[in-house]
Amino acid sequence: MRLLVLYLRSRAVPSIAVTVLGCAVALWALGLAIHSPAGRTLAALLVAVAAIGAIGPSLAGADHDLDRAGAIAWPAWRTVHIFASGAAIFGLLAATALAGQRMTQVGQLARNVAGLAGLLALGAVLFGAAGAALLPVLWIVPVLWWAPPLGEPPTRPAYRVMLTWMVQPVEARAATVTAGVLAAVGITAYAAFGSRR
Repeated sequence: MRLLVLYLRSRAVPSIAVTVLGCAVALWALGLAIHSPAGRTLAALLVAVAAIGAIGPSLAGADHDLDRAGAIAWPAWRTVHIFASGAAIFGLLAATALAGQRMTQVGQLARNVAGLAGLLALGAVLFGAAGAALLPVLWIVPVLWWAPPLGEPPTRPAYRVMLTWMVQPVEARAATVTAGVLAAVGITAYAAFGSRR
C-alpha cells in the first residue's frame, strides 16, 4: 500500500485528478449551454482530449533513471497506470455526458477515451511526459477540418474515416479499429519503453 501511495504522489496524481474532475464539470456545464447535437458531440470530444491531456505529466516521475530501475516491474505499473487513468476519465465523463440531455453516445465516448489514451501513451514515448498531449491535440486538426461542428463526418474514402475516428458514429467499424490499434500500440510502447527523457 505504501508503494502505491508513493507512486501516486510521485506522479502528481492528486492534482491531476482535480484537473480531470474540472473537465467533467466543464462537460456538464457545456451540456446545459449547447443545444446542437453536433456541437454537443464536438464539445464532448474536446473535453475528453483535455482530460486525457491532463494526465500526460503523470506518465513519468521526477527521476527517469529510477523509472528504468529493474527492482520494480515498470511495464506492469505503466500498463495499470494508463488503464486506470483511462477508466477514471471515462467514468467521470460518461456520468456527466449522460446526465440530463445526452452529450454523446457511451460507445463513442469509450472509443474516444481508449484511442486518445493510446495516442497520449505513444506521445509520452516519442516526446516525453511533458509533450505527451501533443499527439492527441494534433490529431484533432484533421477532425476539425473534415468534420466541422455543423457538418457530417466523412463516410469515404477510408483514410478520412480513419483520420476522423473520433467523430464517427459508433457503427463505423473502421473508426473503432483505428482507435483500438492506437490504444494497443500506444499502451504497449509506453509499457515497454516508458516516457522519453
